[in-house]
Amino acid sequence: MIQHLLTTIELRKLGRPIGKVADDKLNAFISEAEQLHIKPILGDELFLDLLKEASLEDEEEKDTIKQMLLNGGSYYINKDTDREAIRSFMGLKVALSYFVYAQNLMVGDIESTRFGSVIKENDFSSRVSSKERSNAYNNTMEVANAYLKECVEYCKANGLIKSAGRPAVAIGGITIKRIG
Repeated sequence: MIQHLLTTIELRKLGRPIGKVADDKLNAFISEAEQLHIKPILGDELFLDLLKEASLEDEEEKDTIKQMLLNGGSYYINKDTDREAIRSFMGLKVALSYFVYAQNLMVGDIESTRFGSVIKENDFSSRVSSKERSNAYNNTMEVANAYLKECVEYCKANGLIKSAGRPAVAIGGITIKRIG
């Protein structure tokens, strides 16, 4: 079984309600989110360390800094100076759960069949328009990226990374460049 930062059980508790989606589909979304959104930002070394950390069961073996990165909490910046401040953040598992939720919004009801890709419907449901789906996706991605940014700030404050990487692919945002 492939190791992830987040289990499907944690996913159902941490993020927005995801409904009755099959675990194999959620695990595929978790893999995609880890590879496209988390690993490029944190780097391979820290990502692999966090995979090991997430699988530890013995409390004595756990690294408190990495556990806080995974689960969120509060920490101080500029300790022992007159500019000391406290920060709090939700944690990498919550950020990841929002990336997974966004992925489910976009493709969760599309099924691959021998006749091609179809959207499953029944008498008691109605389709969401493309605009409504896109708006919900963009909102969820905004939240996920904000939570991930807080995790990156925590990593920098604790020496886990010096600077964040960049996402490997476009993730639905708009880049405005000045022309002329």
